[in-house]
Amino acid sequence: MAKPQYTLTSYDPVYVVAEEVRIPESIIREQALRWLQLNVAKEGEEAKLTDGWIAAHTDDFKTVDEVLIFVRYNMYRDNREVQELSDQDAVCRELATRLVEELPAELVENSQYAAQMRLEEMISRNGMTMEEFCAQRGITEEQLRADVDERTIQSLKEDTALEAYAQKQNYTLDAEDFYAIIPGDSIEDKAHKRRQMELDGRLAQMEEYAKKTKALKEVMENAMIKRKPTDTEWLRYGDTSQDVLNANKQFPDSFVSL
Repeated sequence: MAKPQYTLTSYDPVYVVAEEVRIPESIIREQALRWLQLNVAKEGEEAKLTDGWIAAHTDDFKTVDEVLIFVRYNMYRDNREVQELSDQDAVCRELATRLVEELPAELVENSQYAAQMRLEEMISRNGMTMEEFCAQRGITEEQLRADVDERTIQSLKEDTALEAYAQKQNYTLDAEDFYAIIPGDSIEDKAHKRRQMELDGRLAQMEEYAKKTKALKEVMENAMIKRKPTDTEWLRYGDTSQDVLNANKQFPDSFVSL
């Protein structure tokens, strides 16, 4: 049976508002107090998020604001992966709107069935019933299952849109493309695993995933984004991702060199 061919209405760069993932200020203050307790307070002493306590106990900071700037910077730096995933979600969701073909009904039905089974297994592994799980979240079982079905369809659309993009680009793959999808602590580790997959005859099975991953990288690099709808300028993600994802560059008025 021939492999389905998918197409998009356009292969031009995606334009999307990809909102910044913000950390609630209350969480930053909690982390600042926890940092002071762990790194500054002496044993048996209770840290306080006040100017007086900070000035009396640290050499590097004199005020609460200075500690919050330091903690905020580090939390946003560590939050970079979350921001990247959020950006990918926004771009792929928009790309999926360009898919020309309808998803095959059998594919949708099988995928939804598998997703529902995974949900039930997850709930069971956590020692809960479906009723308890839903009550914990304040929703009905019908709402939960409908949400899983909707998310499954959206995921299929995004995956198929990337497949359509990869088919259009007619990618060829090299070792580095497989390294992008093979887990490992180093290139040497990934290269060893790739050779083993090749010897086991499993490399061909990963080609489709590798091509979609390559498509995702190209789509993201060329995507044009705004952080807020009111922004006047579109930014090419591949050119500006370092600036828009580094917290100290996102907020020049809030972050200073300490």
